[in-house]
Amino acid sequence: MTFAIRSWRPQARRQAIAPRFFDDEWFARPFRLAFHDSPGWLPPVDIEETDDAVVVRASVPGFQPDEIQITTADGDLIIQGAHDDGSQAESDEGSRYHVRERRAGRFYRRVPLPVRITAAGAGARYENGVLTVRVPKAEEARAASIAIESA
Repeated sequence: MTFAIRSWRPQARRQAIAPRFFDDEWFARPFRLAFHDSPGWLPPVDIEETDDAVVVRASVPGFQPDEIQITTADGDLIIQGAHDDGSQAESDEGSRYHVRERRAGRFYRRVPLPVRITAAGAGARYENGVLTVRVPKAEEARAASIAIESA
């Protein structure tokens, strides 16, 4: 009689489940409705900190720059917008969708920034569906060297 010994690896199981747990459609929906009164979707973001600024990149494909608003409040960056892709007119003509995966409608994303910022000198660029916002750090949040005096 032979026995197969199999190691128990609970960490591997958690790693397999984790990406689905934080999926936008499953995890974020209750929070999205709780923190903002308008229905919509949450664009994914990357937040990068450099020596002198915070750079936030948001994926908002299919939008025009004039459909997106960017503001700051209480140290957070707020990105929101609305877009009508014209699909309502198409569906009124007797056609029906079998699959709808492209994002349209409203979105709202409030991004807490890791350091204090100043809105003066901030800038944004929209290219190929990616919104890049660069906000300078406040002077007191920037790294500084401290000289050591010898005794």
